[in-house]
This record gives sequence, C-alpha cells and structure tokens, in this order.
Amino acid sequence: MKEQGIEISHLKDTVKNQQTEIERLNAIITNLQTVNKEINIGSVQTIHDSTSYDNGSEPELYVQSLSLGDSEHDDEIEEEQPRVSRLLTENVPVQSSSVAFYAQLTTSETNVGKHHPIVFDHVNLNVGNGYNKHSGTFTAPKSGIYVFTFTLYPNRGSWMAVNIFKNTEVIAQVYTEMGSGMFSATTPVPVVDMNVGDIAYVRTSSTYQPHGDVFSDVNVKSSFAGWKIADL
Repeated sequence: MKEQGIEISHLKDTVKNQQTEIERLNAIITNLQTVNKEINIGSVQTIHDSTSYDNGSEPELYVQSLSLGDSEHDDEIEEEQPRVSRLLTENVPVQSSSVAFYAQLTTSETNVGKHHPIVFDHVNLNVGNGYNKHSGTFTAPKSGIYVFTFTLYPNRGSWMAVNIFKNTEVIAQVYTEMGSGMFSATTPVPVVDMNVGDIAYVRTSSTYQPHGDVFSDVNVKSSFAGWKIADL
C-alpha cells in the first residue's frame, strides 16, 4: 500500500506539471493572436498604380485604412481597385518630332552596274516627308540620330556589292549573292547622326562590278527604311 501511495503521488505531480505547461503554452498562443490582430487592425493597404502617364506626372497612390469590423470579418481585406483611364494606342497622335519612312521596289532593277542607285519607288510610309520616291533619296528634315536599313534580294544567278550612303560617305556595305536555289535577302542596319539636309540612299559599289538584277515582284520585294530615334 505504501508503494502504491508513492506512485499515486508521483502521478499527481506529473499531472500538475503538465497542467502548468499547458497553461504556459496557452498564454503564448493568446499573446501571439493578440499581436497578429493588432497588426491586421493597424495595417494600411496601399494600391500603387504602375501605369505610366504621357504627361510625366506621378501615378496616383490610393491609401485605405483597415478598420475593425465584426469578429467574423476581421481577417477579410477588401481591396479598392485603382480607377485608371486606359489610353488606346490607335488614338495616339504621331509626335511632331517623329521622322520615318519605308519604301519598296515595285519592279526589278535589271542589269545593274557600278555606281547604280536603287530607287525604291513605292512609298508605304513617309512621316516628315523626307523620302523622295523619284530619286530614291532620303533628306533629313530634322537633325538627330537615325537608323537606316534595306532588304535586298538579288535575282537568281546574280551577285553585287551594295552600300548605304550618307551624302558621299559609305555608312554600311554588304555583298550579296544568289545561286539557283531559294531567294535570300541581305539586310544591313547602320545607326548614324544626321543634320538637317543630309541625304541617305542605297547604291551599288563604285569599285566592284555587279552581275545580274535586284529582284522585286508581287511576292518578294526589296525595300528601304529609316527612322529618327533621338535628338542630337
């Protein structure tokens, strides 16, 4: 009996210690719940609109304070959607400083020789009126940094060296050759500064003897393009 009494006493001590530990853990849980609730109540929701504005102004910032409601809704956050008017791209006017052109070769240039200008006579785009479809030359209406490029298809069995000129200076040069297989094109892309009145054009080399034709038809068209990308 004495031994049983000692065992019962030990069990009571164990139960008491467990109850004490349970109370301590419950206190920690309650404290954490209180802190979390205070954070949720005091938090501020910000909705920052990342849409860019054409006028350079800063995007609007919406601030919403979260108030304490019914206990069953304490964890719900209702977002306020920013009201932003979207700008349709088709309604964006071309800025007055824009300059760009794109022209195609209507028919093939046959039996081209040295120093032969390629006149791209069908104008698809001519912002700034800098391109002349009769001479094949672009005259810069504004000073700035420009990109030029042409896509040239030699006819089958043809080869030639072709350059882009700025005034009398060669700013890009390519050699292109076409065998008896499928058509392939050559496309240089120079970037160059232009002053008002400077001209750019495409011409065969003055030193290399070309052979054959520059090809263009309803399905395959050689082309010439340029556009201003920055002010000087």
